[in-house]
Amino acid sequence: MSSNWKIERRTFLRGAAGALVPLPLLNLMQARAAKGGADSDASSSPVRFVTLFKPNGVHPPSWNINGGTENDFRMSPLMKPFSRHREDLLILDNMGDFGFSSHSNSTRRFLSGHHENRKSASLDQIIADKIGKETTHRSLELTTEGLFVNQIGCSYISYDHNGKPLPRESDPQLVFDRLFRNPAQDPGRRQELSSLLDRVREDARALQRKAGKEDSETLEEYFTVLRETEKRLQKMASVPSGGVDHSSLQRPDTPFSLDDQVEAMLDVIGMALWTDSTRCISYMLGNSNSRLIFDFLGINRQHHYLSHFFRNFSRSNIDALLKISLWHMEKFDSLLTRLKSYKDGGGTLLDRCVVLFGSGMGHSDNHTAQRIPIVLAGKGGGMLKTGRYLRYSENQELGRLHLALMQKFGVNSESYSNSSSPLPGLDGGPFEEFRERPFESWVKQGKGTIIVQGRFRMSDNLDEAKVFYIDVKGKPPVRIEVGFGDFHRFNLAYHVGTPIQLAGNSGEKNGQLVITKVTGLTSLFGNSKPGQANG
Repeated sequence: MSSNWKIERRTFLRGAAGALVPLPLLNLMQARAAKGGADSDASSSPVRFVTLFKPNGVHPPSWNINGGTENDFRMSPLMKPFSRHREDLLILDNMGDFGFSSHSNSTRRFLSGHHENRKSASLDQIIADKIGKETTHRSLELTTEGLFVNQIGCSYISYDHNGKPLPRESDPQLVFDRLFRNPAQDPGRRQELSSLLDRVREDARALQRKAGKEDSETLEEYFTVLRETEKRLQKMASVPSGGVDHSSLQRPDTPFSLDDQVEAMLDVIGMALWTDSTRCISYMLGNSNSRLIFDFLGINRQHHYLSHFFRNFSRSNIDALLKISLWHMEKFDSLLTRLKSYKDGGGTLLDRCVVLFGSGMGHSDNHTAQRIPIVLAGKGGGMLKTGRYLRYSENQELGRLHLALMQKFGVNSESYSNSSSPLPGLDGGPFEEFRERPFESWVKQGKGTIIVQGRFRMSDNLDEAKVFYIDVKGKPPVRIEVGFGDFHRFNLAYHVGTPIQLAGNSGEKNGQLVITKVTGLTSLFGNSKPGQANG
């Protein structure tokens, strides 16, 4: 190969029928940039931003890490599916500080910092303005589910600069066409077209003849991924023949199962980022109050119904909810595995990404905006120092995280939403880590009444997932077994994991003190009345 033969970063393979195939980063492109182009830094590979949204919160005892420190922590049971990526993760805790809110407000909060931030762009769109101008597609907004018209805000996490929701796309085939096929091509001719790779074969062969060994290997890997993606999409779109006239059939709205749909979309997401077709993607694994039924997991109830595990409690329901949550975690793992498998700029594609995974709420039944599940993945080209668990000393508004990410992507902003200081610690810098403050625990009993002070927690026993306890030093824990009215009125879910003083009517169950009705609650160190928003 001639050392003078170089190609531009935005090179496409071209073939018959208007086929255009973007390419991943090659040495042929890096060498040209290093000669003096504007992209000569960081091996010419851009940094990308991806968001993966998990609907309907979590069962906190299954998600929360308790007792860990920044560099010494054990990942929780729900984190097991992506635990092999531990060194690529930055797990954030004590994110969010609000009582409880509607599904719609929780969705808005996820990328907009606060539920009242309704007149500015979401985080992904602000970053897209900064990094998406050179790409064919400034950003992609993707989902798995149709619109929930009863509460339309549940269906969106991405908003434009006027605070208006951006349309989403749920069909991975259409997204694939938009990215890798000529937009002028009539979709109705899909079955007439042979493999996309076949149509660009000659251009590809010419490029491979001029490429070095490493570039040839990268190209072969790229073509293999592209071919496998096409096969998956073709399989999804196939209809058993049986003498049926295919031209008379309407293209199905969804593939064989939700799992097929999501895996295909993750294929396309990986391809889109690797080829630099876009640098900013938001993907919803479901609407905020997702009504999806996971029948392919053997579950026949809606996700939203199961998420209200306190008011709809049964062991089978909580088992089904956890099975769905584990599936969400597996999709996060699937995305990270794809991004790590692609070479990019001397490392992996994940090294050049910031992936934000999480929900808009913590406790799935009470919709708490406290201890919201938030995980960052990828080093972002050096933006993040991963392999750590950051539990902040005080609850943090999501807007601080958004402002920090905006600034790391080069956005010149001193505030976002209701936050005026960026969240510290993401790059390894100092932050105030959570440390348990000392407090006294005790029990005072009256005639049919009780006041108890100690740490408040949910039961770890899935057979009593709606039961709470207060730990008292030197004594058996006091059991709290109350109805939904007390659970909701006193916002018990918000106070989980913290020391409180609780007053109520007392009883006894199997020799253990039990609070059967709550009459008062005071937080020792936090907010006893954290508020609500259309709860």
